This record gives sequence, C-alpha cells and structure tokens, in this order.
Amino acid sequence: MRTYRGWAGLLGLFLALALFSSQLSWLSADLYRLASQPFAWLAEPINQLRLGLSVPLLGAFLLGVLGSLAPCQLSTNAAALSWLSREAAPFTAWRRLAWFVLGKSVVYLGLAGAAAVLFNGLVSPGEVFAPVRKALGPLMLVMGFVLLGWIRLPLPSLSAQRLGHWGRALGGDTGSALLGVSFGLAFCPTMFTLFFGLMLPTAAASGLGFAFPALFALGTALPVILMLALLEQGRPRGQVLGGLGRGGRVLRGASGAVLLAAGLYDTVVYWSL
Repeated sequence: MRTYRGWAGLLGLFLALALFSSQLSWLSADLYRLASQPFAWLAEPINQLRLGLSVPLLGAFLLGVLGSLAPCQLSTNAAALSWLSREAAPFTAWRRLAWFVLGKSVVYLGLAGAAAVLFNGLVSPGEVFAPVRKALGPLMLVMGFVLLGWIRLPLPSLSAQRLGHWGRALGGDTGSALLGVSFGLAFCPTMFTLFFGLMLPTAAASGLGFAFPALFALGTALPVILMLALLEQGRPRGQVLGGLGRGGRVLRGASGAVLLAAGLYDTVVYWSL
C-alpha cells in the first residue's frame, strides 16, 4: 500500500509541476539568477588565474572549476555527492567517485570529438542538450523517491542502489560511471561558453588536446571531491552508526532528500525557463 501511495505522490508531483508551470516561470527565473551568483562572484578571479598561469592543461582544469559553479552543475554535483557518499565502507565512495569522473570524461571527450561535425552549422548545441537537461530533473525526483523508500521500481533488474533504470547487474561502480555520463550531459549557457567557446579551441591548438576534456571533467567534480574529503573526516562516526544498523538508513534518507530537492530545482528551473 505504501508503494502505491508513493507512486501516487510522485505522479501527483509531476502533475502539479505541469499544471502550475506558468505560475512557476517567475520562480524559475529567480532561482536561476540565485544559482548563478557563485559563478558571478568567482568567475573573474579564476579566469584571471587561468590566463596568468599560461599553462593550457591547468587552464582546462580551471575552466572545469568555473563550470562547477554554473547553475546546471550545482544541482547535479549536489545529487552526485549524495549518491556517492551513501556507502559507509572505506574507500567505496572514492572508488565510485573515480568512476563518476571517468564517466564525465568520456562524455566530454566524445563531445569534443563530435563537435566539429555536429556543431559546424549542422546541429545547434541547444537542440542536443535541451531535452537532456529537462530529463535530469524528473530522473532525480524518481531517484529521490526510490532512496526514501516511497516507491519501488517494478522491474526485477531495478534496485534502489542503481541509477534510474540501469540494472542491478551493472554494479555500483558502473552505476557511478553512468551517473557521470548522465550528469556530464547537463549543459546550460554558462557551460556552453566554457566548454565549446573556451576549452575546445584551446584543446584544438594543443598537441595534448585529448587530455583537456578529462581535466575539464575533473575540474567540474572538484566541489564533490572537496565535500567528500570533508565527509571522510567524520567517517568513523558514520561507521559506528552503520554498525548499529542505523547509519545506512540515515545516509539513504539524506541522499533521497538531497536528490528530491535537486530534482525539484532542476524541474522547476529547466522546464519553466
């Protein structure tokens, strides 16, 4: 019965967001402006550092750091941190973080390789990424409901410990890599400018251009790395809670709440803008 109520609640939430989309349009603009403030505050100092160092590879990393401050990356990084930090076992979160960054790197490398063909007047970047950007919000809402235990995904190959509809057989590390792939496709105007306008031309002029997307991906994940390092300082406490049988439930519930909040933000902003 609880599962049915959860599905009803999720469908009701989607219906409410659809019905009140016009009323939410003013809120989406305000939320986007608010989420853009970290980028506005730090963009100039970081960019000046990048230009002053004159080291192209380090510049790609710093562009990724700037990208992590973009509104579209703030919510996905919060969701990624929530997903990656659920495990109390030592080193598990760090291993999954490495797979997450690898997944992002593959996406950015693929985009760099395809940019000359796809974006040379044939296909607008917005045409490719706008549907993906809109899909991430509802996906995070579903993930949040699953982690909170409010719904269960109906197919046997699905589980609360995997991303969306990617199956249990893929494993935790593969699920983290696929999360990186999914969130690597999260683009907004700021990310377009940084990746296609600044990073790609520099990469094209370098003999090590293939390394630029990976460093850019690492830069976008820097907030997740730093926050995970801070959380790691309190790991013994989490392990004690886990040993009592409560830590896993606490982490799971907190992860679900963060994903739910991030999904609401993404859905409101990118469906109403």
